[in-house]
Amino acid sequence: MIEILTRADEPRVPAWFDQMFRGRAKVFHERLRWRVVVRDGREMDRYDEHERTIYLMAIDSAGQVVGSLRLLRAVGETMLDNEFRDFFSPPIVIRSAEILECTRFCVHGDQTSSKPNAVSSELMIGLCEFALANGIREVIGLYTSGMTRIYRRVGWEPREIAVAKPEFGRLMLGTWAVSTAALQTMTLRAGSSRERAPSAQ
Repeated sequence: MIEILTRADEPRVPAWFDQMFRGRAKVFHERLRWRVVVRDGREMDRYDEHERTIYLMAIDSAGQVVGSLRLLRAVGETMLDNEFRDFFSPPIVIRSAEILECTRFCVHGDQTSSKPNAVSSELMIGLCEFALANGIREVIGLYTSGMTRIYRRVGWEPREIAVAKPEFGRLMLGTWAVSTAALQTMTLRAGSSRERAPSAQ
């Protein structure tokens, strides 16, 4: 099940937000060794302070968060504008109310008995559903070459638009075109039909 939430929802479902931030710490700090800020076992940054930041959380049958991603609208501050600005030469600026930046995409590993590929697929389907329901035509995000296999398996591959400078590792910036065809492909590959995600309030 996919839940679409903003930080304003945290008082209503605090356990889910706690599980998400702890899951992110395990993935990005402990496993990937990213230079992220972890306090009290929770990975958070300044974009998580905004009430309108959008989160997609994959919830398993036991009510636990098993995967998540974060969305920022490309009309305000984004990580591409700031933290990732120096990754590309020249810097890339994207501004559109019809584009979302996706960051912090992760499956929470040992926190779930769910298969990681199934969780990734569920998150991608939920993202495409949300985008279609909210007039979004593209999603942008950074990814590694290893993630390309996952996107191909799920059925929604990005179009590469830039490669990061060598000193930042093998990172690419890509765009995912939002379409009903992409959603149908992913849903068929996932092997089940799902309810469409609600619009963010």
